[in-house]
Amino acid sequence: MVAPQLQLTYFAIPGRAELIRLVLAYGHVAFDDIRLSFPEYFEKKGSLDLPFGQVPTLRVNDKVTYAQSLAIARYAAKLAGLYPADALMALEADAVVDAILELVNVVVDAVFKTKDETLRATKFEAINSEVFPRMLQQLEARVAGPYFTGAQITFADVYLLDFFLNTLANDSVTVSLAAYPKLQAIVDRTRALPQLQAYLSK
Repeated sequence: MVAPQLQLTYFAIPGRAELIRLVLAYGHVAFDDIRLSFPEYFEKKGSLDLPFGQVPTLRVNDKVTYAQSLAIARYAAKLAGLYPADALMALEADAVVDAILELVNVVVDAVFKTKDETLRATKFEAINSEVFPRMLQQLEARVAGPYFTGAQITFADVYLLDFFLNTLANDSVTVSLAAYPKLQAIVDRTRALPQLQAYLSK
């Protein structure tokens, strides 16, 4: 099978594209990593192929452009060997990914969509005292082995690493994975993989 030619376009930040980048890096899947500054994006937006009016996008074989970050991530996971063949394991991995996305989205809402500083502080108080502890405990309970679904790593584990590096690192987030040893172990195990170390060291 001939490997597809992939061109991933997003901003020059981790954001919604970092899971895709990490997954492709894990699988040694070659891709053009197009990173645009915000001024570049708005300058070129009219000429970009944006199926849903936003990035990230993935152009495949220079023919069709696809959108929606998690749809792209699932496709990338299949190319990289990170999407379970077993339907129930795939369901579990997808459920974990969707749960992590909920955590990411509440921080995105507080940081980028809440202009009032008092309201933003109130939202982060709820994130740190209620939302994150509750959902992280639920995720901790889902861990079935060295990785979320058991013995085999999936893109859900890679998304947890992305969440650890780029969402928990927000200065307004005070929650740590120290209270969730199974989650921390997944992060440490995944981060130590040579291909991901190589990507993260760039």
